[in-house]
Amino acid sequence: MSNSIKPPKTGPSAATTLILALLSIMVLCYVLFRVFSGLNAPYELSSAYTYEADDETTVSGYVVREESLLPSQNGGVLDITLAEGERVAAGGRVATVYTDSAAMETEGQLDTLRAQLDQLTYAMGESESPTAVVKLDSSIQSAIFAMQKNLHTRQYTALEGSVSELRSLVIRRDYSSGGESTAELEAQAESLRAQIKTLEAQQQHSARAVTAPSAGLFSAVVDGYEAVLTPAALETMTPSQLSAVAPDPALTSNVGKLIYGSIWYYAANMSEKDAASYKVGHTVQLRFVKELDRDLTMTIERISDTENGRKLVVFSSDEYLPEVTLLRRQSASLIHESYSGIRVPTEALRVEDGVVEEAAFTGHGCAISQASADIMAELITGESVEKAKRLSALFLAMIRGEELSEDDFDDLDEAAQLKDISHMPARVKCAELAWRTLDGMLSE
Repeated sequence: MSNSIKPPKTGPSAATTLILALLSIMVLCYVLFRVFSGLNAPYELSSAYTYEADDETTVSGYVVREESLLPSQNGGVLDITLAEGERVAAGGRVATVYTDSAAMETEGQLDTLRAQLDQLTYAMGESESPTAVVKLDSSIQSAIFAMQKNLHTRQYTALEGSVSELRSLVIRRDYSSGGESTAELEAQAESLRAQIKTLEAQQQHSARAVTAPSAGLFSAVVDGYEAVLTPAALETMTPSQLSAVAPDPALTSNVGKLIYGSIWYYAANMSEKDAASYKVGHTVQLRFVKELDRDLTMTIERISDTENGRKLVVFSSDEYLPEVTLLRRQSASLIHESYSGIRVPTEALRVEDGVVEEAAFTGHGCAISQASADIMAELITGESVEKAKRLSALFLAMIRGEELSEDDFDDLDEAAQLKDISHMPARVKCAELAWRTLDGMLSE
């Protein structure tokens, strides 16, 4: 009888089992430790996000242009034919004055009949062309696309023209494919000519044109400042004169005005301290608070003498004149410098038991703003909230040029080295940025 040989057992040895058990226990302990630590950690995670801020000065002033009034038309009904900001040549029609509303309606009828005659004449000339209908269909499609685009972009003035063009093309299409003979089309044309002649005879003394004496941009808005605020007046105007400027109500009855040249101006009063940052000939970034949705690069044309702590500053530009025809009194921001970086929420300042345990910042800016923030973070770390508030108040007072005691300077330590920035108006806000942020965080 033969003996069978059994294969050896392949399961884990006792030592391997022990090692795996120990590793499992260690992993479990680590996970429990992390969970427990996370629940009891003194730190909270907060989201930070990119942020842009501007170092700016806000002023209030007036837009000034070279303007000429179009005299009022006594009696009758005024029909303005130009859009706001539209350019007109010398002798070009600006408006039409009708004797009464009936004469104005008659003129509308004449315009319709003349358009019909033009369309009929076109159809008569193209009736023999085999490609006339195809061309018209293509033009109609293009007109529809243009109308949709104008509607989408809210270009309502252009939309009116697109609708008129589409109507004209459709009428031409009807005439071209209507099947009328040449004789029938000519009869319709003759009837239109007769109607036009009759109405023109009625209108002979019922309308007169208002024309532009010279080329310029048309504006229908007369606010009364046209003869008061002029480029010539800005050459000698003082801050008090700008503050006291008032519109002339007698001017508002005019038909409209023409704006000449390509240069326009913005005049505003500033404090002597703020104006010290600017020089004639320098360019600045200016942002109107309303109406214009873009920053403007403007040139400083004049800085007046100081009057009661204020200076009148005149800026000029040769851009976007058609877009500022309606602007007069405007608030604006003068952008000194823009900053971008990481905006950190209040929770990032770690305060425990009334003591600032940790303060740090991450961001970008000029050398002064970053140096000020770095000094601040080091200075307040380990101090009480109340002392941090006091240090912030001392620093802001120092930067504003206020007198501090020797003890105050000692408390500010390295931050006191920035005191001379009080003599640099353009950099004051740079130095204040981090400290004002700290003050807001501690006050919440």
